[in-house]
Amino acid sequence: MTHPGDADPGTAGVPAAAGSAPAAPAAPAARTGTLTATLALGMAVALLPSYTLGVLGPFLTADLEISRTALGALTTVLFTVGAGLSPVAGPLVDRLGGRFLLAVMFAVGAVSTAAAAAAPNYPALLAAVAVAGVGVALGNPATNQLVAVHVAPLRQGLAVGVKQSGVQAGAFLAGAALPAVATTLGWRAALLTGTVLALAGLLATALLVPPASPQAAPPAAPLAPPSAGSSGRAPLPASVGWLGVYALLMGIGVGAVGAYLPLYVVERLQLGTGVGGLAAGLIGLVGIVARVLWGRRADASATPVPVSLAWLAAGAVLAVALLWGSAVLGVWALWAGAAAFGATAVAWNAVGMLAVVRDVAPGVSGRASGRVLFGFYAGFVASPVGFGWTVDRTRTYTLGWALVTAAFAAAALLAVRWGAGLRGPHPVASD
Repeated sequence: MTHPGDADPGTAGVPAAAGSAPAAPAAPAARTGTLTATLALGMAVALLPSYTLGVLGPFLTADLEISRTALGALTTVLFTVGAGLSPVAGPLVDRLGGRFLLAVMFAVGAVSTAAAAAAPNYPALLAAVAVAGVGVALGNPATNQLVAVHVAPLRQGLAVGVKQSGVQAGAFLAGAALPAVATTLGWRAALLTGTVLALAGLLATALLVPPASPQAAPPAAPLAPPSAGSSGRAPLPASVGWLGVYALLMGIGVGAVGAYLPLYVVERLQLGTGVGGLAAGLIGLVGIVARVLWGRRADASATPVPVSLAWLAAGAVLAVALLWGSAVLGVWALWAGAAAFGATAVAWNAVGMLAVVRDVAPGVSGRASGRVLFGFYAGFVASPVGFGWTVDRTRTYTLGWALVTAAFAAAALLAVRWGAGLRGPHPVASD
């Protein structure tokens, strides 16, 4: 796998490889900044439903009179659609362009959040959430391609970190603001804030995202030597397969915590909905900083990607232990665990998405993104409803937390094994 810092500065951080694409021309700093800000907003809107459903969980279960399993099913449906469409969304981005599909994603976000806010019952809410899954599938492939095409290689780590931090910015705002809005105006009004953000994103896409040009995005093959055939169907680096499995395990853990931490705070710790929202908001706030810092570090560091991912997953194990143990250790463990979770479990995406941007040429970056995100979103499919089912059946959160811990531990071991393969005589991925 290509690692930041491996190349001579004169090559703009991209190793020369036979058949590889020429680097994208450096964009003016001002344009890069506004573009990255728009992409961050795109990531926030794409994944906002997954956080609002968790933060508003206590309000939804009370008002719609639904079980914990039904609450988890909302997140499961969201990511079932996202996972199912990811393999399609990636090639679609390669064909139609990231700018067009970013606009489609914002439009879907506006429609789905408005429909969810107006939903008269649980089935209607479930249908609106399913529509939002289209935006989940489009978010990362579209934004990854736009970074690959329009951002100079030496700035790509920071750009990916900032745009991925948009997800956590959305989580922070949802956790910090939505409980108060829902308490004062109702959960429907709280959901409508997502519609406003999506409409703002549509306008920003039209004004701030440049169209692709042949000079900026030449048809290219992956950095790994291609086989015969078109570049769009060229084989992807083996690193994409490793990332997909790692993403699956991380998705299992992140999906469950995002869906149930606020409810756990209310039901098990006997604290208010505002505290549950603040815990989720703290994860998002720390995640914003962590993703940016990991992205900046990647621009200047030669640390292999599997090593970074192993440390992130191991840190997530510690974070979950603190969250799980807060019922015994006290509220300090809740805050410490939330901060640690934001710094580790939710930060892996900055490292993983940068690996996709740098290991694969712009012409197939959408397909590679879709492959990795299929694994990540598949993890979100099973874990929320499964976590809720264990709580409903056992009347305790113990089994659910144990399964989340096991998923993160498995991700750490997988990354260690991946890294060991890269150091061996037969590397798993091209370097």
